[in-house]
Amino acid sequence: MKRWIQAIGSGQQGIARDLSYEEAVEAAHEMAGGDSTDAQCAAFLMALCMKGEADEELRAFIDVFRSYSLKYQPFEDSLNCAGQTEGRRYFAVTLPVSLLLASVGFPQVLHGGDALPPRQGTAMKDILESFGVAMNVSGKAWEAMLFHTNIGFLHTEQLCPPLGKLKPVREQIGLRTVINTIEKVMNPVQSMNMIIGVNQRKTMEALIPITMKSGIQSVYLVNGIEGSEDLPIYQNSTIRIVTPWGDESRLVEPQKFGFVSEPLQPLDQTDQVSMLRRIIAGDQSEELKRERDHVIFNAGLRLTWFDKVGSYEEGFHLAESLLQRKEAQKVMLRWAEQSQRFTRQDLPPPDSASLIG
Repeated sequence: MKRWIQAIGSGQQGIARDLSYEEAVEAAHEMAGGDSTDAQCAAFLMALCMKGEADEELRAFIDVFRSYSLKYQPFEDSLNCAGQTEGRRYFAVTLPVSLLLASVGFPQVLHGGDALPPRQGTAMKDILESFGVAMNVSGKAWEAMLFHTNIGFLHTEQLCPPLGKLKPVREQIGLRTVINTIEKVMNPVQSMNMIIGVNQRKTMEALIPITMKSGIQSVYLVNGIEGSEDLPIYQNSTIRIVTPWGDESRLVEPQKFGFVSEPLQPLDQTDQVSMLRRIIAGDQSEELKRERDHVIFNAGLRLTWFDKVGSYEEGFHLAESLLQRKEAQKVMLRWAEQSQRFTRQDLPPPDSASLIG
């Protein structure tokens, strides 16, 4: 690893250089395979962050870390939703949105890791566990749940063990690195549709050539609320739509559809879960209008983007109707119940000796 740190940090002539794809693959294998120390991993990630990742370096790291990930049965007709990796400080719009889309038979795959610096919010894993969704189920059980409930969540540290081993390094660095990007594009079930939240326009631009060559049918790159996949209704947003044939930029203007609100407010985990429970349960209180409208807007967008309805207006109307009929809550209850049942089934049988005497 030392030679790669020197190459991207200063180079033989004192000038940093980009690694070739083959060199970056070797560096990524040394990191993912445990052949480098935490100090070396930290130094490499910092140097790469300061230099800026070249396309070939980014592609190499994605390919290598994917090769270390658990293998799942393909669910090509699913939507893979990848939000921010540091956790959420604002209302997690994407959860009720995904539940609504799952309720109409559109499979949803969420994934994310533990909350990390620089913005240590509430991780999606912690939110879901508060609703009773068990995380420790076998791969076959997870696939069965996705098939029956049309929704699933994958914890990235479990999905790709090398990412879990790098967690202490990432916590100590406290900066976004190439690992944050890797987490977003894992696509473990080979979804043909993705929506990816990004923090910066630079990250969006870097992902365009990667996703264009991935074979995925359509990828929506969204610079949403705090870098999430959730678009705000209190301001316009620019998104990029990437297909194997090219990409286009599109301006999303909520006011054109009658959506206006004040910005969302930060929430701790307790308030986050409490508000999500009320929204998912179809609470029509005026005090929740801002968050409820964000859910309806984002659900309507996704229903339209991925051809589940014929127009945005139809998508917004369907989302509102589903929310009022508590369809999101029904999916969440089935999801939690099945995950708990599969967890019990996955437990080893009791030791027969302990049952005697």
